[in-house]
Amino acid sequence: LLVGLPVGRVEDPEGGFTSAELSVLREGGLSFDASEYGNQVSRTASKYAAISASALTVREAAVLLAVSEGRVRQKVSEGRLYAIRGRNGERRLPRFQFSQGGTIEGMQEAMREVPPGVHPVSLQNFFLSPNPDLYLDAKEERPVSPRDWLLSGGDPRAVIPLARELL
Repeated sequence: LLVGLPVGRVEDPEGGFTSAELSVLREGGLSFDASEYGNQVSRTASKYAAISASALTVREAAVLLAVSEGRVRQKVSEGRLYAIRGRNGERRLPRFQFSQGGTIEGMQEAMREVPPGVHPVSLQNFFLSPNPDLYLDAKEERPVSPRDWLLSGGDPRAVIPLARELL
């Protein structure tokens, strides 16, 4: 049982740290500015709204994949497709997991390895952001995102351990 832990607003968030500790924390990207926290929450809420607004309905996903709506729901329940709940409680499937031609080869295998409870914004960021472990060839100067890796025909086994580390 946790007793005596402070709750609510902390008046001096820097108060418990030495100047050396504060320096290290700031170098690592930590901000003690309360307005920065609000900005982060706003950015995340905006990204989530964009994901939700652009996500496919089960019917739209079924048409894109040339399968029945029941098959789409089955893939969601198996963890092969990722869905969020829309405003009316309906399932919506974020677009990052699809290509113009339907599914992305290897995406369903990688998606099955994502731990439950990963925030939709974190999941989209993972699949769309360059990952330092993924290069298309030895001469590449910049890494590629897991989505681009899979789109280029990269082996899903390179993405799976990265997906397992989410959360």
